[in-house]
Amino acid sequence: MKDRERNELQVNDIWEIIYTQRAIRYWAEEPIPRELIEKIIEAASKAPSGSNHQPWMFVVADRDPVKILLADALRDFYEGGQLKTLVESSQKTEDSSQRLMMSGAENFFKNLKTAPAIIIPCLYKLSSPTSEPNTLVAGSSIYLAVQNMLLAARALGLGTLMTTSHSLIEDVIRDVCKIPEDAHPAALIPIGFPAVKFGPTKRKPVKDIIVWNKWK
Repeated sequence: MKDRERNELQVNDIWEIIYTQRAIRYWAEEPIPRELIEKIIEAASKAPSGSNHQPWMFVVADRDPVKILLADALRDFYEGGQLKTLVESSQKTEDSSQRLMMSGAENFFKNLKTAPAIIIPCLYKLSSPTSEPNTLVAGSSIYLAVQNMLLAARALGLGTLMTTSHSLIEDVIRDVCKIPEDAHPAALIPIGFPAVKFGPTKRKPVKDIIVWNKWK
């Protein structure tokens, strides 16, 4: 990808970033300069967290054999279980957008190795608002940082996909990436220059998701 093409993908307007940031499951075969990944993770670090403890670490797999070992583990899990059957059956729907999403999901599970990098945000030494990492409120101290990261990536013209598929191969992630016991993976996010277009996205209209004062 030429510098001009990269620049055309970049966006400075926050509203355009929000309205066009979408799940990207196909990436160009091009490495990401580490300074861009550092910039994205710096943006993540600006997010609020419980008592401002900033209980996070970000593991970045951008080299083999680490990246390929994670990708192979996810592919093997997909090929060996009910997940493949579910995805393949969902591709038979008459809903074209659903078929497209499931095709992308299949590519993600089978070809994660094509992503130039994989970021694994981890809760680390969590203490506020809870010390229990596997709870809903624990997510309040990491997922705001993840959203910052996704938006920063979009601003730089990089495509990401927020997934919880880390839970499917957590033992492998811990072993390959040498993650300590007091760190807890919270997501698995592939990142790269997109091989498909960004948004706009389709979402429910605001009138269907807002309640003023009382839920009727």
